[in-house]
Amino acid sequence: MDIFDRPDLDALLRTQARPCVSIFLPTERAGREVQQNHLRLKNLLREAEQRLRDLGVRSVETITKPAHDLESDGSFWRHQGDGLALFLAPDFAESYTLPVAFEDLVVVADHFHLKPMIPMMSSG
Repeated sequence: MDIFDRPDLDALLRTQARPCVSIFLPTERAGREVQQNHLRLKNLLREAEQRLRDLGVRSVETITKPAHDLESDGSFWRHQGDGLALFLAPDFAESYTLPVAFEDLVVVADHFHLKPMIPMMSSG
């Protein structure tokens, strides 16, 4: 499980690329429900791509490709926590597998939506 700490926050805040896509979703760790994780991501990516197109972004597939690559990565899905946070921008992609279940959320803006991550920050 990844620890989200101050250097991670700083890296996300320093990202200059625009537009920024933030995706949050709950994930299942075990059982048959695990198969739903990649389907949930696929649906949220579809929503993000539509929002990008609505903004007139031409490089939609380039921005979302790293997240699409995760859809079929069996190893990635076998090592999940309770929540997944993805941050995508042109030439930038970061994901965090965390011990907290998020509500499904897609935000496309000029900066990453970080408010759900603040409680995840490790102390120190």
